[in-house]
Amino acid sequence: MEDTIKGITDWEGLVNKPLLTSDGTEVGIISAVQPEKLVISHGPITPDKYIIPKSSIKMFKDGVVYIHENFKAVDKNYKFE
Repeated sequence: MEDTIKGITDWEGLVNKPLLTSDGTEVGIISAVQPEKLVISHGPITPDKYIIPKSSIKMFKDGVVYIHENFKAVDKNYKFE
């Protein structure tokens, strides 16, 4: 996989950045970067976790990561239990 998806060259720099869906819903905060996926956490005590493929990224702008999918698709397909 190409390391500069959507112009991103510093993947570790995405940690602690918010991730939003195509419908504007915040999924959570990026807590870790894996070789082909991002780990997203949402919630303070027992956070929901989502594993989002890097290929889903639409853009990184103004400190926010945007993905192609809407929240319903993310919750159905990428929620990690």
